[in-house]
Amino acid sequence: MFKNKFVLFFLVIAIAGILFYSLRGTEDYIATISERRNEYAQTLANDKDSPIANLSNFTGFKYFEPNVDYRIEADYKGTADGGQTMILMTDSTQSEIKKAGEATFLLNGENYTVSLFDEGKIYLLPFRDLTSGKETYGGGRYINIPKEKLVGDKIEIDFNNAHNFYCAYNESFICPIPPKENFIQAEIKVGEKVYK
Repeated sequence: MFKNKFVLFFLVIAIAGILFYSLRGTEDYIATISERRNEYAQTLANDKDSPIANLSNFTGFKYFEPNVDYRIEADYKGTADGGQTMILMTDSTQSEIKKAGEATFLLNGENYTVSLFDEGKIYLLPFRDLTSGKETYGGGRYINIPKEKLVGDKIEIDFNNAHNFYCAYNESFICPIPPKENFIQAEIKVGEKVYK
């Protein structure tokens, strides 16, 4: 009898410890996301070529609440030739861009494969989802993924870091249109919302 109570006591302590560290980890993650968003706002506020520089009706960036479930580990496969490809722009022109590879991940029970593009120090993931044109900008959003997030054949994609293209604020900016393979048939309710 004493032994069973002893085991039960330690089991309760272990579960409480796991919950505590899990919640603490989530709190740290949310704080990190908030810090990144503040840095992003500061950068655009201080940039003389910022798309929000002359907006009289701009009241700030709007975001969904952070959700750690949308920080995803994806399988990565690099493009064999690392070749250039063309991407359609919002002014109906095409621009040359280097395709880095493809990332495949599971989201809400479905597999998706998206193209990533090489932008020097980062990978660019332009995408649309089922919130596009509703809660988020109709032209899609993007994530800048630091190259150190690629480890072996795994890459971390954090949709909480999704932002609007500059043309969402100012139509004088020309932005890429996400390729059709990057239209994710799911509602990704994290990251930046449409600003107005």
